[in-house]
Amino acid sequence: MELFTSILWLILSLTLLIWGANKFIDNASSIAGKIGISDFIIGLSVIALGTSFPEIFVGISSIINNNEELALGTIVGSNISNIALIFGVSCIGYSSGINLTSKRNFIALGVSVLIGIFALSDLNISKLDSLLLLLVLAYFIYIMATQPIDSDSHSESNNSTVLNLFIFLVIGLTALVIGSNYAVIHGEKIALLIGVPQLIVGLTVLAIGTSLPELAVTISALIKKKNQMVLGNIIGSNVLNITVVMPILGIFSNQTYDASIITRDMMVMSVLTVVFILIALSFNYKNTSAYIYRLVGLSLVSGYIVYIGLLSGIF
Repeated sequence: MELFTSILWLILSLTLLIWGANKFIDNASSIAGKIGISDFIIGLSVIALGTSFPEIFVGISSIINNNEELALGTIVGSNISNIALIFGVSCIGYSSGINLTSKRNFIALGVSVLIGIFALSDLNISKLDSLLLLLVLAYFIYIMATQPIDSDSHSESNNSTVLNLFIFLVIGLTALVIGSNYAVIHGEKIALLIGVPQLIVGLTVLAIGTSLPELAVTISALIKKKNQMVLGNIIGSNVLNITVVMPILGIFSNQTYDASIITRDMMVMSVLTVVFILIALSFNYKNTSAYIYRLVGLSLVSGYIVYIGLLSGIF
């Protein structure tokens, strides 16, 4: 009965978390649209930050509740799902060319992964590791601040006033805080009750749960043929997950992590990041067949299903 109750509370917590994320995204995007920011920059910054808030608050809540492995599993698992599942789905639904505005975004993504691996090489995130990651975050913010703006690429309007949008943005943020806190608490309870390590719960249940906002954004963007927003969202979300949540864990905790996070999961994330960058750069070549991207997308999604199946013991 206790297990059933915890599962129910976890589902309710994730629902509240996802609802809050969507409210945050919708209203932040509307505010950004009113001041004429391009789709790619909105995806790279506003929406990426909004969809990373679940992982950020899970990280904060995990430290409060002494469940740091849950948080680390969530951010690594979320980055894996962002590429294998979210980007995979976007490749399957690929319909139009994407114009990349700056390759510096990929440098920030690649460096964040490399430093993330370095930080976890001794299975502990030190203060120095946290500082290095925060420097990457500063570089990424600099890239966003100097990103060329194309106001014509985002012309959607919203009749709501900025004040109304801001109120609902705060409501969404509040729901994120509450939902993430209870998701951590009940995720830990489920892990203890069924004997599953916290790291696996983070890599599977919470990673998928906190990636659902990205999936919702991706599907919506594909329907509206806003492929650039999807690409910007994945880059921004993955960089922020590593450069914000890992330093939080490093500064406020001294946890030693399971070796599998570096030998298995970080390696999977690294390979997927390289694949993602290569595919994204190929968008510059307009003669590439959409069939190839759909085949790549199917491979990514299929690989993700196998990965989750292996982690959860289904396969």
